[in-house]
Amino acid sequence: MELTRKKPEVTTAVVLETRVTKKDDTHPVKLRITYDRIQKYYTISKKSFTPTEFKKIFAPKPRGTYKDLKRDFDSIEAKAIDVIDNFMDEFSFDEFEKVFNSKKDKGNTIQSFFDAKIEELDEEQKLHTAISYRATKKSIIELDPKFSLQRVTPKYLKSYENWMIEKDNSYTTVGFYLRNLRHILNRAIEKGVISQAKYPFGSGKEKYKIPFGGNTKKALKLSELEKIFNYQPESPQEAKAKSFWIFSYLCNGMNLVDIANLKFKNIKGNKIKFIRQKTKDTTHDKKEIVITLLTEVQDIIDQFGNKMVSPDDYIFPIFDEGISETEKLNRVKQLIKNTNKYINQIAPKLGLSDRITSYWARHTYSTILKNSGASIEFISEQLGHSSIKVTSSYLDSFEDQQRDDMAKRLIDFKAVKKPVQKKPSRKKLLDFK
Repeated sequence: MELTRKKPEVTTAVVLETRVTKKDDTHPVKLRITYDRIQKYYTISKKSFTPTEFKKIFAPKPRGTYKDLKRDFDSIEAKAIDVIDNFMDEFSFDEFEKVFNSKKDKGNTIQSFFDAKIEELDEEQKLHTAISYRATKKSIIELDPKFSLQRVTPKYLKSYENWMIEKDNSYTTVGFYLRNLRHILNRAIEKGVISQAKYPFGSGKEKYKIPFGGNTKKALKLSELEKIFNYQPESPQEAKAKSFWIFSYLCNGMNLVDIANLKFKNIKGNKIKFIRQKTKDTTHDKKEIVITLLTEVQDIIDQFGNKMVSPDDYIFPIFDEGISETEKLNRVKQLIKNTNKYINQIAPKLGLSDRITSYWARHTYSTILKNSGASIEFISEQLGHSSIKVTSSYLDSFEDQQRDDMAKRLIDFKAVKKPVQKKPSRKKLLDFK
């Protein structure tokens, strides 16, 4: 007797393999998979049975031991069907065998790979990255509760991208989540759960390419920057927010998390030298960022910083020695929240209509350098980026006046000489002074 369940071109059946007879005249029970007129058999029980016993197992109302055996065989076939259902592209016996045989290992599901990665990050106190992996897993499962390793094809990834965009996510967010998923798939390949041949990411025609999100440019003009520098705060909170924003701008667009982690030992002569928190644990080539310690920067340290007792002391009173990584994360979040809140109280007073955040300091820094003639290579080094491509996403468009000047040249029939670019001075950051 056979129980079959059909899917286009694929059929499953639990059968008694009568072509194989053991010494006691019994036969093994196997799972038969038929695809494109090809049949393969997989042993699914250590026990063997006579034809009479096998009929009793699959009788309309099996009893006792036979009922238990039928339940076991039905469960095995159901697992096979589930594997087949998850093939979004053409069925493959090799891929089926790999997944079907690993189904018994609960550690080989895509959810388990995510959970293992998140657990590692939690143990290493990389809490911000752990949060991003949790968000990625939640997002994908929201789209597809049956999400599995076998579903991850180029076509599937494109549908996920479209779904994310329809939900008003930016391409930056989509790319961020998909890079997390790509890492998970690489781990599955290393463990042998899926084959390299099924790897969906790449630059070829048949592969999926992760979108590179172009950030919405958020940079101030020099005239707007001057207003912030000259603004007289109306409260201690405004004074602190303004100072941290300016500190970020003058220190190569340093993120607030890096500001919070600065220690006095990072000050070496008239330079501040540090490695970004974002990259210190993710790259072998750790780029040290070097900042000129301007007078304005030192003034902020003197006003809002700690008094140095030891070189290992934090420069600013944001972290205490010995606090947990969770508490550090919470304090940085609060610092960002307060800085953004009060810098946005200042902005409308200066006639700045956009909602300014701490991140604008980083974009403004890179844009001022670009407009002053700095090369992308130089800016990339100053920002501590891994590539020039990353730097390009930070660079703001040229100011409107420059657009107007260039537009006028379209009807200027005189030869226009290409200006000679000079290496920018850091004083360009304070050109309005």
